[in-house]
Amino acid sequence: MTNQSVTSTPTRPQMTKDMAELYRPAMVLRHDKAPEGSATSDAASIADWDPIAPALQGATRKLEPDYRVDPGDMGKPDCFASIQLAISHAISEAKSKGLTKRIFIEIAPGTYNELVYIPALEVNGQKIPITLYGRDKDASKTVISVDIDQGLTADAYTMRFCAAFHHTEESIKAMFEEISARGDFDIGTTNSCVMRIRNDGFEALNLSVKNSYNEDRITPDIADQANVTRNEKGQLSHGQHQAVAVLVDAADRVLFENVRLIGDQDTLYFKTNEPRVTVKSYYKNCYIEGDVDFIFGNSTAFFDHCEIRSKGARTADTYVAAPSTNIHIPYGIVFWDCTFTHDESEAAKQGCFSLGRQWFERVRATPYGPTPVPGYRCTLGEVSHYEEPIGTIALKTLEAVGKVAVLHSRIGAHINPLAPWTDWNGGSFDADGTYHPAPWAPRFRPVQYGIRDFNHHLADWLEAEGLSYSNKDAPLPFIAEYGNS
Repeated sequence: MTNQSVTSTPTRPQMTKDMAELYRPAMVLRHDKAPEGSATSDAASIADWDPIAPALQGATRKLEPDYRVDPGDMGKPDCFASIQLAISHAISEAKSKGLTKRIFIEIAPGTYNELVYIPALEVNGQKIPITLYGRDKDASKTVISVDIDQGLTADAYTMRFCAAFHHTEESIKAMFEEISARGDFDIGTTNSCVMRIRNDGFEALNLSVKNSYNEDRITPDIADQANVTRNEKGQLSHGQHQAVAVLVDAADRVLFENVRLIGDQDTLYFKTNEPRVTVKSYYKNCYIEGDVDFIFGNSTAFFDHCEIRSKGARTADTYVAAPSTNIHIPYGIVFWDCTFTHDESEAAKQGCFSLGRQWFERVRATPYGPTPVPGYRCTLGEVSHYEEPIGTIALKTLEAVGKVAVLHSRIGAHINPLAPWTDWNGGSFDADGTYHPAPWAPRFRPVQYGIRDFNHHLADWLEAEGLSYSNKDAPLPFIAEYGNS
């Protein structure tokens, strides 16, 4: 499978065979140990999680519903008109009856225009996982679809969705009220999701989740531009258009199989609440599409035999992955035996799309690069903040280096073969595909392929701030490939 023309270069580093072995699913998904010195290191241990083993051993997955969602068949017991009501009833019943087994909810084919929130569930001290699955094995037949974006105010969010959560179980209602309480502030990227998962061990099978937001909201950063243009769909190519289909919200051991995730900017988001302690999610035979940073987050996510589709109809500045993995976490985003495709748009055919950029999470001021700002200074602080010319950067932002590994995969001609990874500041491409970084800005950070790059760029700054990172602190690369064609 290896393409012999792909050789190790400074902009496209290749792993050794021995290193690539460390990225096998069982290795990545079992790693559960907090780093030494962290708040949870004493109690942490390495616990195995191998969602692949049953299939490899010939076991057939048997799905028997405890509850069903079918608006056309409401005469039967334990059948509900909406997915959220079924989840709510299942959680209430588990708590009232002390039920401690996995909950299975079957969804009939159809389109469900509703937000779906899956809270953490614990009964008698035991975490109870939930499985949502489409009755039809064709994932396109069962669709959860809502148009919601980060620019929606919480008041508007409340008006639109309060009725759906009014009679739900308390832990679900609390998730809604967290967002509603923001009042006239925007809900933000994290809350712009169609499906939100806080349930450890959650599974989704045979269904689609779509954020149908059309990228047409005029946001403050583009409102004053005279040359704002829209395409034939009314979409804007620039501006803040984050609209998440699925958010894995600090839930661990989450499984998606035969699931379609549809969106444009920020389609799939996975996060941990403790940057130095990861959680894990696994995606098997899934389809994920988008244009800007559409697979992103700071936790560990493994993509196995998935199709990753970049879309260029709205914007030519496309990035598949935007990881913000902490420097102490070994694995970030791993693509294993995946196929990277495109939408046949004219922008895609230019061959200048990116595999990704390392998300400099919540950065406001940067310690990287020479700056044209007179008197500029950036120091370590409690939060990331910038008032020209002085800024601070928080430790968790500094350490959000971002990690991606692409192994045994097929990378289409839409990806720039010379510079598939770009700086966290944008840039431009020549007709031959040569990448030129954008001018320095307060949020600038260059691509960093490993901890040696990190130390090289920041050596003097780290010493001045009393920080030190050994090259042994992160023995695996931040970004690397192996065996791709």
